[in-house]
Amino acid sequence: MYRKSIFLSLSGLLFLVFCAKKMLPPSPDRFSPYLLEVNPRSRVQLELIFNEEIDPGRLVAESVKIAGLNVRGVSIGRQSSRVLVWTEPQERKGYSIRVVVWDLAGNLGRFRAVFRGSSRMDTIPPQVVSVAPTPGTKGLFRNIRVVLRFSEPIDTTSPVNYIILPKGTETVFRRLWSPNWQELRFECRDSLPGEEFYFLLLPGVVDLENNRCLVPGWTFWSADTGFKGVRVIGRTFKDGERVRSGIVFFEQEKTKALAPILSDGLFDLRLREGEWTVLGVSDTNFDGMADLVTQRILFNTADESLKLYFGPESLPRLLNEYCH
Repeated sequence: MYRKSIFLSLSGLLFLVFCAKKMLPPSPDRFSPYLLEVNPRSRVQLELIFNEEIDPGRLVAESVKIAGLNVRGVSIGRQSSRVLVWTEPQERKGYSIRVVVWDLAGNLGRFRAVFRGSSRMDTIPPQVVSVAPTPGTKGLFRNIRVVLRFSEPIDTTSPVNYIILPKGTETVFRRLWSPNWQELRFECRDSLPGEEFYFLLLPGVVDLENNRCLVPGWTFWSADTGFKGVRVIGRTFKDGERVRSGIVFFEQEKTKALAPILSDGLFDLRLREGEWTVLGVSDTNFDGMADLVTQRILFNTADESLKLYFGPESLPRLLNEYCH
């Protein structure tokens, strides 16, 4: 009897091993994501924290509805398991929220929750976090898309000032905002005349709390697949101090180029070899008008460095007028 029991046990074990070999691999994640917390970070921003990563491709403003409060945009947060929701200004009262999301395995999650609105104002200015095409891209002349992504949704009713060189090419670009108001696209389906192209988004757009973006968005590309150019690094000064923002324009016969002055007072770009006329302008209070300017100087790319010295502008003009 004892031997018979052992035989049956061994037979059962062999049967299970045989079946296991025939079984399919373990099934993928079939569990829905779970909402852990609703965290009001400011009066215009909520953070939704989930127990796993959320699919950003299915995340749209319609994914979140709040009773009595309009949702202006949504995006993935610092971690893929966190979703940021931007709203119109909240009040210090209770709100009911409904959320629909999918995880990376395609599992649907629907949730209802309540939270208390925040009265804390967002005072952090938006930033340009990425620009495409990558500066220095070569062989690009058709179906061009300039894409700027911001750190948070932008008030799309605020003025958008930008410069595209060569002059006249800005008229062939169509401007579009993404549904979540965090991405600004300039699309051109036609071929562009010329060889080198420069794009600069001027500081000034504001977020949902009217904080002004003080950082420019900038890129350049060439239709010439063999373009190398000479790298030019410049420094800017006024009364011995660095100039923290502005634009440097370059002109060589009919060719024009530009570069933004960054917060460290430096600018950096690539130019074709030769002699260029250079002019710098700066808008120190970000009202769109130049209040500092340099004299026009001649610069040869064979020189090792370029220094520009600024003084007050007696007849301030809009920044984009100086490129003409």
